[in-house]
Amino acid sequence: MAFHHRKMAVGRLRRSLIVGTALACLAVGAAQAQAPAGPAQAQAQVQLPVQPLAASLEALSRQTDTNILFAPDMVAGRTAPTVDGRMSVWDAAVRLLAGSGLEVVPDAGGGLVVRKAVPHAAAGEAARYAAADLTEILVTAQRREEKLQDVPVAVTALTAKALRDQRITNLQDVSRVTPGLLVSSFNYSSPTIAIRGASNTFTQIGVNRPVAVVLDDVFITRSSAAMFDLFDLDSVQVLRGPQGTLFGRNVTGGAILLNTRKPSFTTPEGSVSVGYGNYNAVDLNALVSGPVSDDVAAKLVVSRRSHDGYGEDRLTGRAEDDLDSTSVRGQLRARAGRVQTLFTLDYGDDHNGGRTLSSLGGGNDGNPRTSELGFPQSFTRHMAGFANNTEIDVGQGTVTAITAYRLSRAVERYSSTGTNYAFLTTGGQQMNDDADDVKDFSEEVRYTSPEWDLGTFVAGVYYLNEDASRQLGTRNYAARTGVLTTNQLANQSVGTDSISGFLDGTINLPADVKLTLGGRYTLDQKQGNLVRTNYLVPAAGFRTGDLNSAWAQFTPRAVLSWRPIPDTMLYASMAKGFTSGGYNTEASSLAAIVTPFNPEKVTNYEVGAKTGWWDQRLTANLALFHLDYRDKQEFVQNTVTGIGTILNAAKATSQGAELELGLHPVQGLDLTAAYSYLDTAYDDFFIAKVVNNTGHPLGSSPKHKVALTANYETPVGTLGFLSGNVSYSWLDDYYTGATKSPQLFVPAYDLLNASLSFETPDRRYRLTLWGKNLFDTAFLQTPSTAGVLSEYLGPPRTFGATLTAVF
Repeated sequence: MAFHHRKMAVGRLRRSLIVGTALACLAVGAAQAQAPAGPAQAQAQVQLPVQPLAASLEALSRQTDTNILFAPDMVAGRTAPTVDGRMSVWDAAVRLLAGSGLEVVPDAGGGLVVRKAVPHAAAGEAARYAAADLTEILVTAQRREEKLQDVPVAVTALTAKALRDQRITNLQDVSRVTPGLLVSSFNYSSPTIAIRGASNTFTQIGVNRPVAVVLDDVFITRSSAAMFDLFDLDSVQVLRGPQGTLFGRNVTGGAILLNTRKPSFTTPEGSVSVGYGNYNAVDLNALVSGPVSDDVAAKLVVSRRSHDGYGEDRLTGRAEDDLDSTSVRGQLRARAGRVQTLFTLDYGDDHNGGRTLSSLGGGNDGNPRTSELGFPQSFTRHMAGFANNTEIDVGQGTVTAITAYRLSRAVERYSSTGTNYAFLTTGGQQMNDDADDVKDFSEEVRYTSPEWDLGTFVAGVYYLNEDASRQLGTRNYAARTGVLTTNQLANQSVGTDSISGFLDGTINLPADVKLTLGGRYTLDQKQGNLVRTNYLVPAAGFRTGDLNSAWAQFTPRAVLSWRPIPDTMLYASMAKGFTSGGYNTEASSLAAIVTPFNPEKVTNYEVGAKTGWWDQRLTANLALFHLDYRDKQEFVQNTVTGIGTILNAAKATSQGAELELGLHPVQGLDLTAAYSYLDTAYDDFFIAKVVNNTGHPLGSSPKHKVALTANYETPVGTLGFLSGNVSYSWLDDYYTGATKSPQLFVPAYDLLNASLSFETPDRRYRLTLWGKNLFDTAFLQTPSTAGVLSEYLGPPRTFGATLTAVF
């Protein structure tokens, strides 16, 4: 059954998004006459004229800030009476449905569900099997809220409950359970994020990444600001394939959408959690949220995380891979008539002692959790953001305006060479001081149409201004002696102006066929300059002067979907995307810097199926894809000139399959499985006398990936509820670069996480015992060949306990 959804932020609404969590509420009080306690009884001013029932239910949802689910075909052709006055949403819904043969029942998240009236004797059985349909995950992959199973896009969605149960705290955790997504790290300011093999490891200030990270509809421009603590999230959505139409900056690989929870106009909420684990890990989280008045709500959430180092530099005794992180987010939400607005302020502060890059050659002590660098490393980052999201109901659709300003400053001191100069026989040890300062302003205005019989569409404009600067200092200490042989500073600055217009619409055709057509026209302009100072040989320094380049691109998409039977959707799509051009601001040659590289372009062909079986207790989603890259951006080290630069050097293909399964066999048990197959190759990556990578696989593209999760909850008499979660993932081997060098090879590895929780009967108190990487797998994040072979491992086994109180 297809359900229409109008979502409003309600305190614990997130609990209704996972299959099975509504069972208890649906089973209790199945008769329409029995009103629930809690949010459904909160009083609100309701004004509903005589109009179609669907329109009244939508308006009731908006006016009372309540989540209401109903099937459009169930209410089609029905007219609702006038309902006017101050009353509860429950009473208003009962009046709207009077004499219609329909009834309203509560769900577990404080919302309401409209269904056909169920005789009392059959209510329990109906509730048992209705829950899976009524609580499907909602996504915004097409810029409007839709059920995951209704969206003809390859997308993985993780709800707040899944994030909590699986202790997902960062994007690397997200990648464990998401097919086609790989997240690793070279160092703290240079993460690697790859979707279907689309990635790059460029750190230059004048470049863009092929995967977008989007926080509450705001694009995060700089990689050093994209890896942060995930807290207070309502959902995480990973969209695979080029996002050339709907999401801000145009990208070739995909987008990761992070959506926070909004404060409720009707339901107060508060919680505090305290956790402690090995490595002296301390986690503190506090949240208070709720109504200030009938039309104003506010929220404040604070997160504090710290732990001792997973490694140490044995030459200095300094801890590495430790953590000291504080995050704060405040929101103010208001409404007046048909207007709703949300103001958000956030701040983050992170510190650690840098990465544990452990030598496999000179100086190696056999312990991968120690480094032999002999210089103090550090990472410090400050981030802040302001955003306003205003929605205006214009009667026939919604106008949304999103204004945002973000800034980040990250400073990292690290050794790119895997051992101290004293252990080297040739060359030297390079130390880097890397500081970037990024300020972004963005504005998006879009119109979202109602769901007309003919179809729907979204149209809008987007503008981004990025002011980015970076100071990269490099010092080289000669082997054995430690004599300073290089001391340079590259002062880089790049400004970006990007403006685009987009239109994306779906036409409802006969026989349950839908045709979606969309396109975005983007104009990117970049202005840059660089001053390179050589402190040892001043005459070798240079400056570029002002640089200016612009690129324009149109990226269309087309999707044809069909429902041959109610719970099966088949689709075929074509979409184009591009990653913008830029400047290689780290090249050692003036000529290489002033010559821009052009956009990387990709076309994605995809067919898929989204299916539901056994009354939606089993879902199976499949996507088959083929991506063609042109002008692929690659870093090439010219062995003739010794100059490294970014070129549009390659053509490539990426093809494969992704399968996601969800099973809800019995009450309280949820099982998921995900598998991805990836076959990538450079079709043409040849530069005479320089490089020949033709036929090699793309970097960061493991051929196979598997993720399995199991979550079970059961009552324990009258004591409360016991729940457990187990998550297993296996990642095939891959290369981190295009050269297919054995020295850049990451072996296959698997990870096991688990948790066990107990909750009191009123769900107010929860104690969780958790463990991550229970096999204590020494998995490799990044191998390095700079000066000496070395390796950087992911986190070891960690475990602890967390106590949460909800009030």
